Amino acid sequence: MVMWQRWTVLSTYVRFYQWAGFLPYRLENGKITPFLAVAFVKCVLVWINLGLIFHGRECILYHCEWLGKAVDVIKLLTIFMTEVVMATEMFRTISSVCAFWKMLYRAHEQLQNHGMVKQRPLKRLILRYWMAMIIFFVYIILSELYNYYATNSIQTKMFALYFFGLRALLHLKEQQLLYASIMLNFYLRAASDLLDHHVELLGYARMMKSLRYLEFLTRRIRNLKLLHSNLFQAGVELNRSFGWTYLILYCKNFIQILSNSYWVVFWVVNGQSDHALRIFSRLFIRFMLLFMIFHINNMVMMSGNHIQNQLNMIDLKMQIECRSLSVMLESFILQTRLEHIKLTAADCLVMNYKPILTIVITVCAYISLFIQQAPKSELVLKCYHRTDKC
Repeated sequence: MVMWQRWTVLSTYVRFYQWAGFLPYRLENGKITPFLAVAFVKCVLVWINLGLIFHGRECILYHCEWLGKAVDVIKLLTIFMTEVVMATEMFRTISSVCAFWKMLYRAHEQLQNHGMVKQRPLKRLILRYWMAMIIFFVYIILSELYNYYATNSIQTKMFALYFFGLRALLHLKEQQLLYASIMLNFYLRAASDLLDHHVELLGYARMMKSLRYLEFLTRRIRNLKLLHSNLFQAGVELNRSFGWTYLILYCKNFIQILSNSYWVVFWVVNGQSDHALRIFSRLFIRFMLLFMIFHINNMVMMSGNHIQNQLNMIDLKMQIECRSLSVMLESFILQTRLEHIKLTAADCLVMNYKPILTIVITVCAYISLFIQQAPKSELVLKCYHRTDKC
């Protein structure tokens, strides 16, 4: 039986993302599967969609004044670049993705041997992930249906229709990236709990003055040291697997959030608050998903730092009484300093809250500029709402 079939973490994940066209290879050996056809069909549909948008740009994109036109052209170019990078990275990083899940599975087996894999919290975490995804997509579908039927503008209807599939695929890719980080964080926290358990047992061994038990626990900490090394290597493979994808998604979302901010301001100053609210709802969804990606990855790094802090807080008296324990702890502390878990977007951005704060500050700074530049005119609105070419 292959790895993903006997491991709860991967069983549903692999099946779903194979049929979604994001996983056209086997995780145990990286061999291409028949699901390559699904990935190929997905890519073809994306390019057809982009071609239809370009062909029908007169009825889909805004073209009544230079700034609005520039905003939409940049938006379209970022979508094009994102699709190219994601399609390339899907095949370029096959070995890294396989290595990541193998290292995580190895950590799972090590923790399971110590009885530290809590199956109920793990299953609950996986269930919450899938439930959150379902709720998220139901909300998006209902929101887009409302936006489609609540407006009389042909241009708005066609924009919602032609861009819905592209947005759905992008959000699905972001959800796929989230899952890997969520699982890495779960096993890092389990390793931290195991270290807490061993430190507590060390205290009892010291009170009982049992050197033999201290030696036994020293060997257990040696196994924990190997576990940390496997989790660190999983973090390295995660960077190799998704680093460039994280970077292009961040850049794309940055540009899309800025462009949506322009349109929110544009419609507010032209007295179209309902239309501005519909665009803001898309902006909010995009921002929240991006925030979740950086939030989960920041939690992974904090979990790694917590293990190092736990080691530094172990009682020195305990180390003095057992030489082998002292040597092992010094080695473990040195390892955690050298093997520091740091998740980045292609070594350009650290996956913490700073990039999100950059977006917020930039949007706030540009809003004042948008207010000055957004045209206020009946002619502009008539140009936007014209349907003679649609």
